Amino acid sequence: MNATSSLPLANENSSEETDVWNSTGTTARLWSAKGIAWWTYLIVAVYWVVFAVGTVGNIMVLVVLIWRRSRSQVGTQLFVGSLAVADLGLMFTTVWVSAYDILQSNWHFGVIPCKLQYFWQYLTMNCSVWTLGALSIDRYLYALKFRYRL
Repeated sequence: MNATSSLPLANENSSEETDVWNSTGTTARLWSAKGIAWWTYLIVAVYWVVFAVGTVGNIMVLVVLIWRRSRSQVGTQLFVGSLAVADLGLMFTTVWVSAYDILQSNWHFGVIPCKLQYFWQYLTMNCSVWTLGALSIDRYLYALKFRYRL
């Protein structure tokens, strides 16, 4: 195809996929019904590694917190346990669904699971953020108390 020729444009009503021009003047499909690009599989593999490491790591944190109960730092243990539970909720409901969603062209689970998935993602992310904030404040106040012997 000549580079000076007009390019077909896809409008909002078109269901055609877009092409990307490469250096040889030909087009290559980023996403096609016949195949998926190799970097898509790489991204999915990274999601699955994050899922595996995050799940195993947070379960180990919970096991250690339950196994080694300390009476001296109950607040810190509560915050760390809450953070591990929130991260597990995020791992179980968001990471693998995102990996599956990358490989599929549309959502197969229905309207209600779609809404619940985004609600749960928002809830667990906010729980993680606010728990980290509370943990930071708790540690800061503990450091002040230790330093000034309040």
